[in-house]
Amino acid sequence: MCKGHSCYRPRRTGERKRKSVRGCIVDANLSVLNLVIVKKGEKDIPGLTDITVPRRLGPKRASRIHKLFNLSKEDDVRQYVLRKPLNKEG
Repeated sequence: MCKGHSCYRPRRTGERKRKSVRGCIVDANLSVLNLVIVKKGEKDIPGLTDITVPRRLGPKRASRIHKLFNLSKEDDVRQYVLRKPLNKEG
């Protein structure tokens, strides 16, 4: 979509907006569908719902680290911080 279309105000000169004009029509001409699983069904989908992926990053805020590891207020939070693995190449 470009400048003359309704309901679109470009921020920069020559900026185009990618907009879906198909609505809810799904057929063989579409190359990609972006989906989100909302509810788990009776059977697992192999490779998607049968595996659990651990969280890559832990919490940064001290109160959330207390909550995750069931720590008291007196415990030192710095010992429980989950750090990203540092890749030292180059």
